[in-house]
Amino acid sequence: MKQRILVVGGLAAGPSAASKAKRINPNAEVTLFERGEYISYGICEIPYYVGKTVHDSDDLISYTPQRLEKEKGVTVRILHLVEGIDGGRKNILVRDLMRDKTSEHPFDKLILATGSIPKTLGLPGEEGRNVFHIKTLDQGLALKQYIDQEHPQRAVIIGGGYIGMELAEALRNNEIETTLLHRGDLPMSGLEHETRLAVKQELEQNGIVFVPRARVRELVADVTGKVREVLTDAGSYETDLVILSLGVSPQAELAKAARIRVGRHGGIQTDQRQATSIDSIYAAGDCCEVKNIVNNAWMYIPLATTASKQGWVAGENAAGGHAVFKGVIRALAVKVFSQEIAQVGISSQEATDSGFDVVTESISANSRIGFMPGNSKVHLTLIAEKRSKRLLGANIYGRDGAVLRANTLGVAIQHHLTIDQLARLDLIYTPPYSPLWDPILVAANQLGKRL
Repeated sequence: MKQRILVVGGLAAGPSAASKAKRINPNAEVTLFERGEYISYGICEIPYYVGKTVHDSDDLISYTPQRLEKEKGVTVRILHLVEGIDGGRKNILVRDLMRDKTSEHPFDKLILATGSIPKTLGLPGEEGRNVFHIKTLDQGLALKQYIDQEHPQRAVIIGGGYIGMELAEALRNNEIETTLLHRGDLPMSGLEHETRLAVKQELEQNGIVFVPRARVRELVADVTGKVREVLTDAGSYETDLVILSLGVSPQAELAKAARIRVGRHGGIQTDQRQATSIDSIYAAGDCCEVKNIVNNAWMYIPLATTASKQGWVAGENAAGGHAVFKGVIRALAVKVFSQEIAQVGISSQEATDSGFDVVTESISANSRIGFMPGNSKVHLTLIAEKRSKRLLGANIYGRDGAVLRANTLGVAIQHHLTIDQLARLDLIYTPPYSPLWDPILVAANQLGKRL
């Protein structure tokens, strides 16, 4: 009898897991269930579609259901909602949303890739027809359509995280006056103070009104169901469009109902094989917590890169393999107008909270030889442990070459390099792209003097 592997969820982790399982065991029957109409698309690319950088929404889709079936041999069932798991009997209850009928599907192995859900304000007006979350392709398409058809003049973004930054630029590209409301003093909590200050300055230089310490009290809608005013304890803001960018939470209710173990962040906890606390059930992606290998703590970090890697491991092991996923260091970047903003590893605050004796160093240096076209200042902060000199984290921002340098720092963190070892790296010198002393080496040498 053929092995039956069922996958729940079709965004990043699910298709990765299903494809890998089929590759490891070509004879297995692999079926993927997705509650929505689309699978395997890029959420991170949606702001660039809204902002007219990407012109064709089809470019956002990596695999259609038909293509995944044809090229990977995976059976795909879109518009199918999994409503329950019986781990003892090894079956799931699935509702066909088109026919509104339920059916049971037995499995030998089950992979949960249920993703995440957007956080909400919990206020009346959030369902207004000009209020948008940007968590799915449907929502991204709806926002683009609304902008194209309704031509809003003023917008309010609530939330100062990564997606909020990208959407601020997207709205300005549509010539929409944009106000960004944030609970903290500076945008993008988790970055170092200097980096956050640079983000705020970049927003304001590009016409974004940044409002700090703003807690939303009410979304005031008119008779047509559109929110026309956002009331906060920092003032009132008239608007034609509201975007909620409040972050996401693990979508783990299905797992909880099946008594699968979840962690303190609300995500499913797995071992290094992506196996859950219930035999024959695996999990991957944004529904899971993940081990931070810098401080060895569990964290919640919903990233497509992590989801895909976890999906590969879950799929291989469900099909009989022996893959492991040891965790992540955190590696993030965002484009804020002309600035590249990147973070790798842990922040200085996280390092202190984890018991490290922390020392930091911040420098500014040329991205290329000073007189070469395209040269710009790169600003870099290194975070290290004082005693061992181990690199724990870094922030880097600038208009040229920041993200690629962050990748180098990420490798250094992942492999436990010390500041001395970082300073001795052989990095490329070529005038059009990098100076004789790369900013990474400058920062490492400066911090090395202090250590």
